[in-house]
Amino acid sequence: MIKRNSSYKYSERKYNIPIIGHFNNKSIRFNSIMEASYIVDVSPYVIFEACIGKIKKARDIYFEYENGTDWIKYKASHIRQQRKYTKFMGFN
Repeated sequence: MIKRNSSYKYSERKYNIPIIGHFNNKSIRFNSIMEASYIVDVSPYVIFEACIGKIKKARDIYFEYENGTDWIKYKASHIRQQRKYTKFMGFN
């Protein structure tokens, strides 16, 4: 069994797509979620959740993917995974 650390998780493509952070008075473009996480000091996972629309904002900052096919593809895959998930028994 291969152990993978958290840096492997954050090297995935969904964390390396350009995003836009909307602050109170201005909007800033970041090259990746990891760069935004480093500058804003918010977890990359929380920023990703805000980008796909699962949560509205992270620390009073609205995040979104830069308009393009990547945003649509990840949004569609997230919805597909939610529809596929069925719980047969247990606490899963």
